[in-house]
Amino acid sequence: TGVVPIDDGNQADNDSCRNNCTKARCGDGILQIGVEACDDGNRVDTDSCRNTCAAASCGDGILRDGVETCDDGNRVDTDACPSTCLRARCGDGFLYPTTEECDDGNTTATDACLNSCELARCGDGIIQSSIEQCDDANRVDTDNCSNTCTLNVPK
Repeated sequence: TGVVPIDDGNQADNDSCRNNCTKARCGDGILQIGVEACDDGNRVDTDSCRNTCAAASCGDGILRDGVETCDDGNRVDTDACPSTCLRARCGDGFLYPTTEECDDGNTTATDACLNSCELARCGDGIIQSSIEQCDDANRVDTDNCSNTCTLNVPK
């Protein structure tokens, strides 16, 4: 009738037999060294210790409160949730092809990828110093800056 008590004859509470003569189990709040990575004794699966007594980590498919903004359980960096477990956004260094043309992860606006995650081009209003002489962001070809982003020299 009921649970058969066990007794291993020692006072170690972190082995397979608790001091109250019950069998150790995941979720009892006592860490079994070498068996469990953690044991917080609760049934909350979104904190730092999973209900399986494995430490929570980015990519495990469980969204950790206050730590991750996404966790889709994969290591793909080109979907809405990259391997950083922070929602994909412009400037994170991962190309999200449905919404970004480029993403170099820096804040330099004068390189090939603008801070808006669009490819730099003549007419975007930002001078790409290595390839453009000017960029006035208009389609007027007779002003100081031509539509090919070269300076118009007065005649």
